[in-house]
Amino acid sequence: MSLATNLRKAARTLMDDFGNTGLVYTYSTATKVENDEGDVSITSWGTAASVKVVDGDNAREILSATSQGLETLGDDFKLVRDDVAIVTNDLIVIDSVNFKVVGVAPVMSQDVTIIIQLQVARATSITQW
Repeated sequence: MSLATNLRKAARTLMDDFGNTGLVYTYSTATKVENDEGDVSITSWGTAASVKVVDGDNAREILSATSQGLETLGDDFKLVRDDVAIVTNDLIVIDSVNFKVVGVAPVMSQDVTIIIQLQVARATSITQW
């Protein structure tokens, strides 16, 4: 096994053991209605997938072995496992708080995705996206 593969395995274990449970709803499969002005309303998000999530302020402990330069991660970043299917505009719910995914960036080592870093914004409405 390569070093990167070992790092990914360690990150997965740590996230599974210490991460919070979150729910991911996919924007592309949500039921949407567009009004005359082009604004999109979501009438149903559909079924959620359960994922483990680590807050950005805990990222240093989780990622210290995988990458440098992540000291600036703040509350607007979340981390998920490398095998989570999530893209921009998806909805993630953590501890009953709704977040819109505004950015997705894999954390890589030797061409292996170790984890996925999400930039999120708190969503005040889950029907107006």
